[in-house]
Amino acid sequence: GHRNSGAALTMKAVAKRVAQSAGSALWAGTTGLTDTGGGATDVIVVRHSNGRLVSTSFHAQLPKLSKQDFMGTRVSLFVNNIPTGVSMVLDRELICCFDDGSYRASHADLESMNLRSGKNTIRYEMIHPCNNDRRYTVRANIHLWNVWDKITVVDIDGTVTKTDVAGFGAEKLGYEYIHSGVCEAVTEISRQGYRILFLTSRAITLAQSTREFLCTIGQSNGGTGMPEFCLITTTERFLPSLVVGVRSADKFKTVALQEILRIFNPEMQSIKRADDVVEQIPGWRLDTAPVLVGAEKWDKLWHGPSETEDDEASNASTHAGSDSDKDKDRLGGLDAEDSDVAQRNTLKRDADSFSSSSGVMGSGSKDPSGTFVCGFGNRLTDTAAYNAVGIPPERNFLIDQSSQIRMTGVYNQVFDGYTGLLPHIRRLLPALNSRGEPLYRKKGRGTCPLDCDCDEVVL
Repeated sequence: GHRNSGAALTMKAVAKRVAQSAGSALWAGTTGLTDTGGGATDVIVVRHSNGRLVSTSFHAQLPKLSKQDFMGTRVSLFVNNIPTGVSMVLDRELICCFDDGSYRASHADLESMNLRSGKNTIRYEMIHPCNNDRRYTVRANIHLWNVWDKITVVDIDGTVTKTDVAGFGAEKLGYEYIHSGVCEAVTEISRQGYRILFLTSRAITLAQSTREFLCTIGQSNGGTGMPEFCLITTTERFLPSLVVGVRSADKFKTVALQEILRIFNPEMQSIKRADDVVEQIPGWRLDTAPVLVGAEKWDKLWHGPSETEDDEASNASTHAGSDSDKDKDRLGGLDAEDSDVAQRNTLKRDADSFSSSSGVMGSGSKDPSGTFVCGFGNRLTDTAAYNAVGIPPERNFLIDQSSQIRMTGVYNQVFDGYTGLLPHIRRLLPALNSRGEPLYRKKGRGTCPLDCDCDEVVL
């Protein structure tokens, strides 16, 4: 009896040690100071034609440090390791937010960050209020994109990795378990001029380790690795994120993609007032700070004054009051000019031409600008989220564990993995110029099984 009891205690001690080791490995990379979990999603900033900057939410969460209450502590923002003068404040759950409770930075804040085009690093740093030598940080990237950029969305678990769970576990054990050719296919899409967005139901506390995973895979045996990318995770910690992945992944991914869509199309912004009830979506924190801008005023902010209004009066109403200017910045409101309106019309015509010539947008798109053009996933929840933001079925790809890729909008069209899809990418996603316009032209008809001319494309 004593021997059995001793063996049971020994097994219990071994299991506890293994669990502790696994837990430490699980949080590796989220912070160098603690393994209790912290992280941040990437941020997308869009510069519009009149110079106005609009961003997605700054979702950052510091590690749980102790039982001490850090609510109200300031968190400084560093971009490319340079102080920006912009700060956020911690709430009771160690979540960063701006002073008004929003997660969206103003135009002035974004300008002060001096962002370079493309990827920039961002660091959230808190100095311990009782010990200035202790600094707690989480890191992410902040991307400055153009309003005409086109985006390809890629899931990770089961889409980059071969299965949801085994792929994640293999990553933690230090070896690759990814679909063959995935890095080459994503790299080719990037070379065609498309932005790459990885969207995953993983926890925000795994964001940094996921970035490191995506930056290192595919480089063995002289592989290409992944191109520059943006990473969006859930805003939940580890256990709640598992629930999101099982129960409401489509809702989380849809609302996250819709937020990105709105910064490219400010006229799609919804006006939220103080008495509005905000539906909280599991996996994504929505702004609860009221924005006191009326619908009539919002119409002026984006579309400009009507022809019957005096220019001086319209300028006074648009710029009156610093508080209203800050609210306008949070929404991404743009001061419209005649040239800006004409340029937006030109971009819309280009998008319509893009749709008819290359089939990238598809009919019935919920995104008039065609920002999202392609998506890769391994579950129907992925395809549902992609469809909700206007990705057409013929560019909405579903991959299974055997690496077979299907077009959700083309019956019985199957590619033999990413390597089988690779030769057709230049036709499916034509190369874009610096203004987001397609470059390709036809030259005869090739022998592609899609009955297209991808092997005769001239760039």
